[in-house]
Amino acid sequence: AKKVVVYINSHLMGNGDEALGSFLMKAFLKTLLDLETQPNRLILLNSGVQLAAQGSKVLDSLKALSGKGVEIVACGSCLEFYGLKEKLEVGTVSNMFDILQSMMEADRVIRP
Repeated sequence: AKKVVVYINSHLMGNGDEALGSFLMKAFLKTLLDLETQPNRLILLNSGVQLAAQGSKVLDSLKALSGKGVEIVACGSCLEFYGLKEKLEVGTVSNMFDILQSMMEADRVIRP
């Protein structure tokens, strides 16, 4: 089986209007759940870590993905920067070495 990594480096999908970007990210994660093939890992970087923190509108989708066996990792430095280290609701804290290594080992990296 191919190793697929989803790399999310923003709480928004695409550039432009913030409300639209937020709506698209929510739709992206919900749709990811519906796909027959699940990614192995979901990497959250920069403001993307906000998606897995308390108060996020996509926690249900992320928890469901995690329940399906998708490993969710969030950049520790990023969580610290946004003051969210204690507020991570789903996934584990990771570092740049681990994140980069999994991207290097992946057959495919997908970005929303």
